[in-house]
Amino acid sequence: MAVESTGSLMDPAPERAKRGAFFFPMLFMGIICAAFDLGRFLWGGTGVPKGVDFDTGATLTAIMLLSIGPMLGARGKLSRGQDAAALGNFTLLMVVGILMIAGIISTWSAVPIGQGYGGIYDITSGWIGLYFVAVTLAFLASIMKGKRVPARFSAERWVAHNVVSFWGFMVLIWTVFFVVFYLA
Repeated sequence: MAVESTGSLMDPAPERAKRGAFFFPMLFMGIICAAFDLGRFLWGGTGVPKGVDFDTGATLTAIMLLSIGPMLGARGKLSRGQDAAALGNFTLLMVVGILMIAGIISTWSAVPIGQGYGGIYDITSGWIGLYFVAVTLAFLASIMKGKRVPARFSAERWVAHNVVSFWGFMVLIWTVFFVVFYLA
């Protein structure tokens, strides 16, 4: 019999532990990004790095903020046990992840590394890009598992909940990145 996991505090301890352990990589990423963002102010002074295109950053941020809708939709569908319906949201979020990776890579050519904190921008956006690759692959793995072995996907629903939580964290980190590097 499959254990249903909806992500509540009343889950068995192993389920809570699995979700808790998942947040360590996100905490590590937050610490790394905070250090580089602090370095942006210490080494570069104030102002937006030369070569950073505000329109590109604003567009990517708008895409990320709009992705909150499908993210919440996926979480709701998973909580109601509608696993097949959540896979459509996962596909949409995976496409958004690919767009974000392309947008991050396209900005690298515009920011000179030798200029003040252009290198800090590249390093921080590189870390964020790496995590976008990770979350995109996690969505792909969840979609493949949901289509090939739906019973296992349902039994291990906590994994899908973690992927959705990871996406929510990426929305938060990207928004902070936008404020620090594009608006400050």
